[in-house]
Amino acid sequence: MEVGVASGAGIFIFSILFFLSSAEISPKVGVNYGLLGNNLPAASRSVQLIKGLKAGRVKLYDPNPEILEALSGTELQVSIMVPNQQISNISRSQKLSDQWVKTNVVPYYPETMIRYVLVGNEVLSLYDQKQGWPDLVPGMRRIKGSLRKFHIHKVKVGTPLAMDVLESSFPPSNGTFRSDISVSVVKPLLQFLNRTKSFFFLDVYPYFPWSSQPTTLNSTTLSLRVGI
Repeated sequence: MEVGVASGAGIFIFSILFFLSSAEISPKVGVNYGLLGNNLPAASRSVQLIKGLKAGRVKLYDPNPEILEALSGTELQVSIMVPNQQISNISRSQKLSDQWVKTNVVPYYPETMIRYVLVGNEVLSLYDQKQGWPDLVPGMRRIKGSLRKFHIHKVKVGTPLAMDVLESSFPPSNGTFRSDISVSVVKPLLQFLNRTKSFFFLDVYPYFPWSSQPTTLNSTTLSLRVGI
């Protein structure tokens, strides 16, 4: 769902993220902060708008220095993202991974409350980049190793996935991952998340199934309740 924010033409995209792991779950809403648009408000103004929404988390699609500085000293928990096009190179080079963390995490942490480094965005939905799928988990391991090298132990590493990673999702008891990724990518991904006590990030957009079947899906079906 796209929501326009007053005072400028900035667009913040809101989505619901499920965090499925043994780590702490926060009930506060999170805001996805993108930079694709015209006449965007300054980073400092954007941060004030986000705080005005009483959000608890913000996700950056790239580690923008100005935004990271503006988030310093706030109580917002921050997720930053390794761009999709950098994953393969990072997966093959610890030096590149170390440099990425040194540039994008070390100068801002902990004054800016970086809590998650997300490696890529819905990578397993990009069939034109299928050759890079096997690099996802190795890239995550590299980034985790770099965080440890710089003695940053409280930042989790994950990757947001879209609902199409599921081959079957209804009823929930029949949920299965797609056969083309279940063994080669998802299994090592889940093992990594379990070992590092990180999160399984899933982007869910309930509006789309509702809009296609408004008479057959009711509010109970689309309700997202903690503990279910």
